[in-house]
Amino acid sequence: MSTYAERLYQETPTRYWVNNPTPEEARKSIEEMGNVVCIASNCNYPKKVLTSPETKDEAIANVDRLIKDGIADDDLIVAMTSEYMLKKCSEYFKPIFDKTDGMYGWVAIQGNPFHDTDYDFMLAEAKRFYGVMPNMRVKFPATEEAVAVLSKLTEMGKATLATCGFSIPYTRAACDAYMRGVKKAAGEVPTLYMTTLTGPFDEIMGKYVKAHDINVSADVLKWAGCILSKELYKINQTTYADVNITMLGGCRESYHFTEMVPGKMHITVNYDFMERLNDLNPALEDRMSKQADESVITELCEKIPPFSFAMEKDLDAYQSWSTHSPALYFRNYLKNGWNVARGIVKERRILSK
Repeated sequence: MSTYAERLYQETPTRYWVNNPTPEEARKSIEEMGNVVCIASNCNYPKKVLTSPETKDEAIANVDRLIKDGIADDDLIVAMTSEYMLKKCSEYFKPIFDKTDGMYGWVAIQGNPFHDTDYDFMLAEAKRFYGVMPNMRVKFPATEEAVAVLSKLTEMGKATLATCGFSIPYTRAACDAYMRGVKKAAGEVPTLYMTTLTGPFDEIMGKYVKAHDINVSADVLKWAGCILSKELYKINQTTYADVNITMLGGCRESYHFTEMVPGKMHITVNYDFMERLNDLNPALEDRMSKQADESVITELCEKIPPFSFAMEKDLDAYQSWSTHSPALYFRNYLKNGWNVARGIVKERRILSK
């Protein structure tokens, strides 16, 4: 009997990206899971590999080597920790990259979140990332400077990924930046992956509602992320139908995934999340085309200002997306993870003296 992952691959265009994998999870994604086409990582990745039982000893040993080699910048060592372990994971995905001529097999990396408004830093950092491996794809968050870098690198023919935005205005801004870069590019440009982080958005909306003591039922609130993601998918399939852009989702609960099936969409999940879906083995039914009732959308818009802005279709709202509270919250979450890794590097530097 086929697993859920296998049925997804056989019967739908919905695909997995494995999120923040260890090398063993990367191997199992290719050799055992099926339907996994790329790797995603974020600023929590160096923390994971520096603390996970599978990778901790090797990752710390690599940190020690970098310190011994004279690298004085702790943040650079954190970034190079991601590079080092992702390159090991890429051993399982590079053959797919070669076999599919760059359609699949990408490894996505996100850089130092404390410089996500520094155009020059992000541009230089991305150029270094691209030199690590040919199937590297660089992620850029929801800041005006990051979107400008995305456009510039698109112009240079590089593979990019727009992330952490949580709104229609950000999606439009990033997609339009990609289009500007494509027009200036000398040759073909890889697909832009445009994220809609369904699960994290729901998590942030839940915390916002609690912080502001907003009276909205859990049965209504639980659909916020799916509503936004389905709206973004519709925009991708209509406004940008002729542009080489693919939506990339993100999950916390199983319905965050199943509600996106059978969309022409890639969805980032942890390896254990894929295992859980295989255990649940849900039916493959069309949920992507079924939006929530208008009354639910109206209630969320009226009661939760960040949700209302997330659904904003007015192009003038472009100027506010970089200060949208869910984007700010998630960027801070990534900084917290980076700080843990930075602290470990500092400890190793002290111990090396």
